[in-house]
Amino acid sequence: MSSHVTHQSTERAGKRSVSLAQSLIKEVEERTGKNGFSSVVAEALEEWLAAQKLREVVAADRKAFGPVSAEALRQAEQEW
Repeated sequence: MSSHVTHQSTERAGKRSVSLAQSLIKEVEERTGKNGFSSVVAEALEEWLAAQKLREVVAADRKAFGPVSAEALRQAEQEW
């Protein structure tokens, strides 16, 4: 949540109405209280957005250069 706290303090918050399963709402509120719910949602959305952006970069790379070769994968695994 630390990245969210910094982001939220520098940008005005907006409101959206979302529909969520009651069980999900209950479980999150049991862990955060009602005041922490928005922070959890914001953090989850930031993580989702980062993953989406990474998928876009990978897709563009594959389009430009083709799939990673078996040899390059082996080399990367050895170095890892």
